[in-house]
Amino acid sequence: MQNSVSEVLHGLELRLREKLDPLGFVNGDDGAFKTGHAPHQFPHFYLFVRYAGLNKEGIQAAEQECDRYILEPYKEFLTHMNGARVLGVSLNGVIGSVVDRSGQGIGQPISLRYENVIDRPLYIPKGHLGIGGINGDWYSSGRLYLTSTGEVELYNSKFDLIGARWSSLADFISDEIPRRLDLYDETGLEKPGGKKLPGDTDDWEQLAQEAKQQEKPARSMPSRIRGLFRDN
Repeated sequence: MQNSVSEVLHGLELRLREKLDPLGFVNGDDGAFKTGHAPHQFPHFYLFVRYAGLNKEGIQAAEQECDRYILEPYKEFLTHMNGARVLGVSLNGVIGSVVDRSGQGIGQPISLRYENVIDRPLYIPKGHLGIGGINGDWYSSGRLYLTSTGEVELYNSKFDLIGARWSSLADFISDEIPRRLDLYDETGLEKPGGKKLPGDTDDWEQLAQEAKQQEKPARSMPSRIRGLFRDN
C-alpha cells in the first residue's frame, strides 16, 4: 500500500533535518522552518524552507488564487505545508496575510497563480495543475504539473517536452527529493557532476542556451529603433 503524501513528507522532513540542521536552522510558527544555511550562495539562503500548512480557509484561498480545482493529493500537501523550497525544487503555495502562518523570518512561497494564470503555456493540458519547478544547471529549468489523473509531469520551461513522469505526488516527493539530497556534501556544497534535472533532460541545457541566444536579437531591436529616432 502506498504511503500518503503526509506520511511521505513527515519521513522526508526528518531525513532532511538530520542532514541539514547542523548547517544552521530557524524554526518558525505552526511547523514552519528553514534549514541548511548556505551562505556561500547568499548570506541568508537556506537549502530547505518549509512553510506552515493551510487550514480549510487557506485551501479555498489557494483555489481562488490559481483559478483551478486542486486535486486531493495537493490539498493534502498544502494542508501539511503551504509550499516549500527544497534543494532547487520549488513547490508552490498560496500567498497573502490571510494564510501566512509561518511567522517572522520564514517568508512566503511562490504563488500557485504563477504557473496556472500568469505564465501558463498554451500546450499545457487544461486539467493540469502547475505546482512548481526545478532548476537546471545555468539556463535550463522545468515546470511541475499535477495531472487530472494524479501523475506528476516535468515539462521543459520553454518547450513542449516532458522530461520525467511520476505515478503520483507521493512518488515524486519520495523519489526526487532524496535524489537531490545526495547531490550535496556535508557542508551544503553541491558535489561536482551531479544531474540537477531528472529523467530525459540531458539536452535541456543546450536547448535553453540556444533559446537564450535567439531572444537576444529580438530584445535588442527596440533599442536600435529608438536609436534611429534619437539620431534624427
